[in-house]
Amino acid sequence: MNKLLKNTVFGFLIGVSVIIPGLSGGTTALIIGIYSDIIRATDELFSNFKKNSIYLMTICCGAVLGFFLCSFPVKFILDRYFLEFSYFVIGVIVGGIPVFFTGVKKFEKKYILLILGGVVITLLTDLTASIKFAGSQNPITFVAVCLLSAIALILPGISLTYILMAFGYYQKLITALNSFDFLFILKFGTVTLLGIFAFTKILNCAYKKYPASINMMILGMVVASLKQIFVRLPVQGEIVHCVLLLISGIFVSMFFSLLKKSAD
Repeated sequence: MNKLLKNTVFGFLIGVSVIIPGLSGGTTALIIGIYSDIIRATDELFSNFKKNSIYLMTICCGAVLGFFLCSFPVKFILDRYFLEFSYFVIGVIVGGIPVFFTGVKKFEKKYILLILGGVVITLLTDLTASIKFAGSQNPITFVAVCLLSAIALILPGISLTYILMAFGYYQKLITALNSFDFLFILKFGTVTLLGIFAFTKILNCAYKKYPASINMMILGMVVASLKQIFVRLPVQGEIVHCVLLLISGIFVSMFFSLLKKSAD
């Protein structure tokens, strides 16, 4: 019961992070140390259905609670204290960086290239926000958008919103949700879900063989995602608040990393 409660709390944090601009659920899962657990449980769902399904359902229930319960308070804070809150989020990410080096006995030169590769992937994804691709009605494009959305939902630092906007599907999805267009939602959700299962299998295999290398690449993605969060440097009168919140974010991140270790 104690472990279920902790997993629900972890899921709650993931749900809250989805609301915060520039912070993805994948990034939060990495910071609190459960990213590889979620990938493994998703990939091996049917090999140990009871254990993995309970774990994933607990995380999902917590995420749904976090999303709905914190939507209003987070929006309230963002509307009034966006600059200060952005420094808290940056602190959370910075405080979680040591997690990426877990199990790394010696820093190798190739890790620098992998980190840079992760940075490039995220920056290139960001650039797609300003590009409108033609042929969005094409079935091939539809499948491509669903698969890219699956990757965005799994990989930290990759913005799902940017993917949808680039291919002209953001407004379509919002319209479908508001008008209860269940056929479009079902098609989009089914293909995306299949993409998630396929990609988690690939990612889980990569994690088993090259855990440190995968972490280094994802570290690059997460570092590059700071560009989406950073607003500007604080001016006089804002400096103290921003610095204190930055430090608070670092400590919060470290606290939840320790909580994960105690859960193990």
